Amino acid sequence: MYRIPRFAFAFAAVSLLFTGCKSNSRPVVGSPLTSKVASSGPATADQVAKELRGNVPCPAKLSNERLPGEPVDDVVGVHPGMALDEAANVILCDDPHLVVKENASRGYNINTYGQHVRQGFDAKFAEARVVKTSAQIMQDMQDDAIRRGGNAYVAPLQPGQIRYYVSSMGMPGQERVLSVAREEYFVTGKLPAVDSLKQALIAKYGEPTQSNGSGAVAYIWWEYEPSGSKIAAGSALSSACRINASPDSGTSLSTQCGPAVGALIQSSNDNPGLARSLAVTAQNGSWGYSVLKSTEEGLRKNDELRRARELSDASRQAAKPKI
Repeated sequence: MYRIPRFAFAFAAVSLLFTGCKSNSRPVVGSPLTSKVASSGPATADQVAKELRGNVPCPAKLSNERLPGEPVDDVVGVHPGMALDEAANVILCDDPHLVVKENASRGYNINTYGQHVRQGFDAKFAEARVVKTSAQIMQDMQDDAIRRGGNAYVAPLQPGQIRYYVSSMGMPGQERVLSVAREEYFVTGKLPAVDSLKQALIAKYGEPTQSNGSGAVAYIWWEYEPSGSKIAAGSALSSACRINASPDSGTSLSTQCGPAVGALIQSSNDNPGLARSLAVTAQNGSWGYSVLKSTEEGLRKNDELRRARELSDASRQAAKPKI
């Protein structure tokens, strides 16, 4: 398996990753991911959230619960194999400030034959809608350019905020979750202890395969073979199946790896015993890879049927050429 760095672009026999892709958006009727028409004019973040969320049924109704005895691989109820629209519903129920949006700029490097496959979505806190003057817009652009030029770090979240990235694959309208990543920045003044987070993670996912707690960050991983057996700590397979815990990380899927969970705890700058943030990611390498391959084959067959139908229609309806 090829190990893929963040936002790298490559394709291998047993490894797929996120890459840019063209997309003609065709929302699924009734999907939480269907684009909502936002109002114009200034609005608070809460008002924007209400507009974009619509009526969200909570708790979400799930149709494919995990089977007893399977490794725990969900992140706040979202797990590989879940229907994409159900996952969006679960995430919206996580916090009333979250809004979801299909992400067409990240996608797996497969041939979709021109068909629209929803390959993932983001969930972020709604932002206030501010009407700015031309001068304010220009000033914002200049400030952004200065920050980029100076490589200034911009935190992805503010204290108390949450974000998700979910990748997915499947025939159009039948997409299922391949990976889910959640990150949370804890409220200032209410930071949990790093040790308490570690114990909470172990209570949910079991004893980890491996961990690395050096400095201001702590990494923990839970890794399984496709059969469901836990991978031995320190083995070559453990290293090959290790995943990155961040909504910004690419996804590498391998036929050698089964369910995998990774967690990243970042400590507070003021007190290393307290946690500033927690990110958790889950995926299933072998199952996800099989879904990618079967989807690409299904899309190819759809395209063959389309071309055959167009050829048949042309033989019956096309205008006769003048010769």
